[in-house]
Amino acid sequence: MDKRLDLLNREEFVENVIKIVNQLSDIKRGCCFAIEGGWGVGKTFVIEKIEDRLKVFLSEETNSDRYFVFHYNCWQHDYYEEPAVAIISAMLASIREDEVLVNGEAERIIKAGYEFVGEELKKIAGLYIENKIGINLISWAEDIKNNKEINQKAENEFDEMFNFSQTIEKVRKKLQEIAEERTIVLFVDELDRCIPQYAIKVLERLHHIFYGLDNVVVIMAIDRKQLEHSVEEMFGVRKDESSIDIEKYLKKFIDFSVVLDNGILNESYREKYKVYFDKFMVVQEVDKEDITNILSKLFPTIGIREQEKLMEKANMVHSLVCNETMDISVLVFEVLYEVLKIWKFRDLQYVATINDGRYTIIEERIGKYKMDILKSFGEKAYSNVSAAYGQEKILKVANSNMYGRVFWYFANIFYHQKVPYAGIFDVEEQMRRELKTAKKYCKFCEMVK
Repeated sequence: MDKRLDLLNREEFVENVIKIVNQLSDIKRGCCFAIEGGWGVGKTFVIEKIEDRLKVFLSEETNSDRYFVFHYNCWQHDYYEEPAVAIISAMLASIREDEVLVNGEAERIIKAGYEFVGEELKKIAGLYIENKIGINLISWAEDIKNNKEINQKAENEFDEMFNFSQTIEKVRKKLQEIAEERTIVLFVDELDRCIPQYAIKVLERLHHIFYGLDNVVVIMAIDRKQLEHSVEEMFGVRKDESSIDIEKYLKKFIDFSVVLDNGILNESYREKYKVYFDKFMVVQEVDKEDITNILSKLFPTIGIREQEKLMEKANMVHSLVCNETMDISVLVFEVLYEVLKIWKFRDLQYVATINDGRYTIIEERIGKYKMDILKSFGEKAYSNVSAAYGQEKILKVANSNMYGRVFWYFANIFYHQKVPYAGIFDVEEQMRRELKTAKKYCKFCEMVK
C-alpha cells in the first residue's frame, strides 16, 4: 500500500503554507508558526510535501535556490539531553541528505550553497562542544546515540565550564549570517511523541536560538491538545491567576497556527489500497460511487494514520478468512465494522435498526455527527413495503444497493431476533457465501485486538 499518495486533497493546504513562507521570505521576516492537527491527521505527510516544494523553489534574483530547508525530528533526536545540540545535529543531517541528491547540472548551481551552509553549521556545532569538554560534536554524534551516560556527563561538564547564554548568542549570530544568503526554513516534527519535559525543553530552545532572527522561519507540526497537556504536566493545571496561562505561554513560542483538518477523500484511495481492493469485484457500476460516498464520510472521522492501520488490518484479516473474490460490499462491511469499533459504537446489534430508535446512550458515546452519518447510510439501506395484501402494517426490507447489502450483513450477523431487516430479497448463493465471509471476518477480529 503506497503511503505517499495524497488521499485527502492536501494540495491546496500545501500551496497556502508555501504562500505564507514566500511572503515571509519576501520581507525577510523571522517567524515561528504551527501546522496544527490531531494525532494521525497527516501532519508529517504535509510538511514533507512542503519541504520538497521549497527545496526546488528558485530565487527570482539569483536563479539559485531560495531556501535552506532543514528538518528536525524531535523524537528521533531525543537521545541528546540538550535540544540545542540536537537541533544543530538535525540541521547538519538535512544538509548531508540533500547533498546526496545533488548531481549533474543542478550541482553546479547549488553546490556552493550546500558547502557554505554545511561549513557554517559545523562551526556552530563546534561552539557547543569543541575545546570546552574535549569532544567534537561531529564525531561524537553516532557514539552518543547508544550511550546516554556519555551524553549526560558531557552536558554536566558543558554546563559547568561554559556560559550557555554566550554560546546561544554566538549560534544566533552564525545563523543570521547564513540567513543573509538564503531564507532558513526549519521544520520541527514529532514534538507530540516526546515526553512532556523534553517537549517543553525543545520549545524553549527553539525560542532561545531562533526568536527574532531575520529571514528565519520555523514551522512546527503540533497537536495542540497534546502540547497543552505537556505544559500542564510541567507546570500544573491552571487554578487561579497565579498559575500559568497555557495559551499565553504557547504564544511565546508560536506566532500563529494554520489548522490541518481531516481532509476530503479523493479517488486515489483505490490506488493506495489496491492490494486490498483487488480481492473484490464490482458488479454494479453505481457501487463505485457508493463506495466513495461511504468512505468519504467515514475516513475523515478517524485520521490518516488510523485509516492506514485499519486498511492494513482489514486486508490481512480478509486474506486469512477468504481466498476467493468477493463482492465489493464485503469490503465496505469490513471497513464499516472496523470504523464502528474505533468510534466505540459497541452495540453492533443496533446498526441494522439505527433509524428506528433514539439510542441516546450510543449517540452520547460516539457523538451526534457520527450517529448522523450512520443514520444517513441506514436511510439508503431500506425500502418500506406492505407486510401483506389487505394489511396496514408496513415493513422495511433491505435494498439491493451497496447500503442495503452492507446493512443486511450487519442484520444477519448481529441482530439475533427475527426481523424483516434480515429478510432481504431472495438471497442468491453468492450472497450467502459473502455473508459467511463477513461472519468469519468478525469472528477472527475477536481474536485480533
